[in-house]
Amino acid sequence: MSEVNESECEEFLNIIKLSLEEDKSHVHVVVIIGASVRNTRTWLFRDGLLPPRTYFVGFARSDIGTQDIRAESEKFAKLSSSPCQKYEEFWDCNFYLRGDYTNPKTFELLNKFIESKWEQSVNRIFYYAIPPSVYKPVSSSIKEYCTNKNPDTWTRLIIEKPFGRDLESFNELNSELTKLFTEEQIYRIDHYLGKEMVQNLLILRFCNQVFSPLWNRENIDNITISFKEPFGTEGRGGYFDQFGIIR
Repeated sequence: MSEVNESECEEFLNIIKLSLEEDKSHVHVVVIIGASVRNTRTWLFRDGLLPPRTYFVGFARSDIGTQDIRAESEKFAKLSSSPCQKYEEFWDCNFYLRGDYTNPKTFELLNKFIESKWEQSVNRIFYYAIPPSVYKPVSSSIKEYCTNKNPDTWTRLIIEKPFGRDLESFNELNSELTKLFTEEQIYRIDHYLGKEMVQNLLILRFCNQVFSPLWNRENIDNITISFKEPFGTEGRGGYFDQFGIIR
C-alpha cells in the first residue's frame, strides 16, 4: 500500500512541476479570504512547488498585519533553529488587507491594491477560508470588482468544506456560484478525503474477505469517524454550532 501511494505521489508531483515550468511567464496572486483563521496560520507551502512569481494577499476583518500572521504561524511551523532563506523569501511575498466580507467597496480596494502591485496581467486565485454564510456576498463582490479583465489571464475560486450544512443548502450555494462563475473556475475541495485513514477505508472494505460481504447498506446503519484534536474551538463556537461538530 505504501509503495503504491509513494509512486502515485511522485507522479502527481512531477505533473505539478511540469505545469510550473510551462507557467513561469505569469504572475499568480493567491487571495486568502479569511486570512486570520486558524487553518491559515497552521498550514504553509513548504515543498518548493509554487511558481516562481507567486504572491499571497491575506484579506480578513481582523485589524492585524503580515507580521502578526507570521508570528502566529511560526508557533505551528516546523523550522530549524535558524529559518532558511526560502522561508524568508516566502514571507516577502505576503501582504495583508483588512476588509469587510459584506461590503463590496472593500473588494474594490482589494482589486486596486492588486493592480497597483502587479497591474492586470496576473492570474488570480481566491481561497475561501470563510463560513458558507458569506459565500454569496463575497462571490458577488469578487465577480464585480476582482475578476481579470485581461483575456490572457484567469480567475479561480477554491472552496473548501463545509459547502453548506445539507443537500438543500449545498444546492442553493452551488446555484448562486454558478450564476457568477463557470464550473471550470470553481474548485471544491475536502482535505479530509486526502487523509490516509479515510482513503484506506476503501481498501479495507473491498480487499478484505471478511468485511467485503458484510459491509453493505443492509448491515450498516451509519459510519462515524472521530478525529480528536488537542485544542478547543478557540472562539469558533458560533461557526461550529451552525456548520459542524456541534449542531
